Amino acid sequence: MSTIGSTLKQIRQAKGVTQKEVYGAIVSRSFASRLESGQHDLAAEKLFAILDRLGVSANEFRFIQNDYQPTATELARSQVMLAYDQQNFPRISHLAAQYAHSENPAEQRIAVVANTLMMAFDHRTMVITPAMETLWQQVALTKTWTLQEIDFGSILLVLTSLKHTPIAATIRKYHLACDRYVSAAADPFHVMDSRASFDLVALQQLLSEKDYPAARAFKSQLLAGHTEHLTSDGILDQQLSLWLWESYFGETARAQSLGDALRQMPTPRFRLGIHALLRAWEDRAKLYHQRDADVNR
Repeated sequence: MSTIGSTLKQIRQAKGVTQKEVYGAIVSRSFASRLESGQHDLAAEKLFAILDRLGVSANEFRFIQNDYQPTATELARSQVMLAYDQQNFPRISHLAAQYAHSENPAEQRIAVVANTLMMAFDHRTMVITPAMETLWQQVALTKTWTLQEIDFGSILLVLTSLKHTPIAATIRKYHLACDRYVSAAADPFHVMDSRASFDLVALQQLLSEKDYPAARAFKSQLLAGHTEHLTSDGILDQQLSLWLWESYFGETARAQSLGDALRQMPTPRFRLGIHALLRAWEDRAKLYHQRDADVNR
């Protein structure tokens, strides 16, 4: 991996700008020359100011510094999540085995995530493993969740279920973490999309556990946050959640209308399970209303 200074020089020269244009009023010209030659390091505050001048984000800088390649951890995560979106479980199994033997702790965590995703898909084999227990302890002891935990929201819910821990605490902690990264002005990390996906899984889990009072009260959470930042994927997840809520607790006509609209929406790539989800939960909602009617007779 290149030094910070040599990477800054590479970007500056590629953009065709001078040292004065990039470093002026941030560091001296002599310091800039020594920095680019690898003789000096740079404080984070000044590095970010220089990156702003270059029009390069911190993530892109790291990508360029790594010779235009993702880090090993980023590559592992991307491979696992792509395989999961494609429901390519042989591929996920292969990746889980590969990364489980890595010397990189971050890649080992990706292996645990991969195994958890497979177990969540097949509820018959959901038994917590020692590696999952370790990951759970790390997550539970982390005071404030950051983007890594936000990105793996569904995994947190699976681990919560496996540990027989009340889901409400996990939902609350996750939402608080999201609130730190998004405002009315911006959502730079697409946190609201992650939250919409998390909430869809959370509502399904509440219903699966027959915690109907909590599920009924969950609608306010589905509409909370800065939903104006939702992209098409986030809107889809939110509409699925609202349809599911209406199917159980709302008006039949409203649920039918939402369901019809969802079926007519263009299905995003790798999201072919939407129609299966609608069919499965329609049947469960009918059973819920049937039992409710029997109790009230």
